[in-house]
Order: sequence, then C-alpha cells, then structure tokens
Amino acid sequence: MAFSLIYFLKRFILITDKDYMVTILVEKWRDEAYERLQREWIRGVLAGLDEVDEETSKKILKNCGEACAKIWLDSYGYDPEYYDLSSWIRLIQQLDPEIRSVSIVGNNIIYELKPKECLCPLVSGNVVKLTSKLCSSCSTGFFEYIFKKVTKKTVKAKVIESFATGANKCVFQIQIQA
Repeated sequence: MAFSLIYFLKRFILITDKDYMVTILVEKWRDEAYERLQREWIRGVLAGLDEVDEETSKKILKNCGEACAKIWLDSYGYDPEYYDLSSWIRLIQQLDPEIRSVSIVGNNIIYELKPKECLCPLVSGNVVKLTSKLCSSCSTGFFEYIFKKVTKKTVKAKVIESFATGANKCVFQIQIQA
C-alpha cells in the first residue's frame, strides 16, 4: 500500500510538473503568436491605407495618433485638462529635457524633438516603416489631441520637419485656433 501511494504521488508530481511546463509553453506560444498577429495586423492596415483615398487615410492615421496620445498620457498618469498651457509646457519640458524643447510664439506652439531616432514605438520596434504620410497624420493627431485638451480650444498641428523627411530632428507647429 505504501509503495503504491508513493508511486502515485511521484506520478502525480511528474504529471503536474509536465502539465505546468506544457501550460507555460502554450502561454509563451500564445503570447508570441499574439505579438506577431498585432505586428502583421498593423502592417496590413497600413498597407491597406495605400488603397484608399488620401483623406480617408489621414483620418484613420489621425485616430491612431489620438489613441497613441491617450496611451502616452495614461502611461505617465497625466491628465492635460488639469493644466493650463504654461504649466503643461513646463511639465513636458522636464521629460527628457536634452531632447525636448517647447516654446510659444504667438498662437503657435513649437514642439521640437531631437532624439537619435524616431520616438514612435511602432517605428523603433520595426512594426511600421517611418514615412512622411505616417508622420504627418499620426503624429499631428497625437499633438492635436493633447493640446486640444490643454488649451480647451481647437488646435491644428503640422509637421515642420522630421526624420521622415530626412531631417535630424522633428519639429511640429501646433496652432491654437481663436
């Protein structure tokens, strides 16, 4: 009786450990497959944007930029609605001050980034290729979302220069509408 109980316990432990390892391997495979799916899905959507008219493509990429802004704000725990423009600019200038410069010139905010490479995690993660189309629509959607929340006014962002156009920095102009 003692022998069969010990045998049973050893078999149970082996089966449990084996099942645990199988579970870990399956979860790892799912995570990797899911990550590949996300990458390929995003690439597919971007490739599909070449099949639609320019206006539709820009609207879709602007929405992507807004979604990115929401995630960025959430990751830092910031709510731009609680800041006025001056306090918001002071706050964001403290983030990586060696690469970020923000100034106000009249009704325009000049937002300059001087990183070594594009800051977009999809570009730096090789999920998408940096293009002028992507930069001019997605990044402007990012800045328009944030600065509309800060100023509580309509804003219009545009790319002045960027890595996508061959520059060694990214400069955006965000115009605050009256």
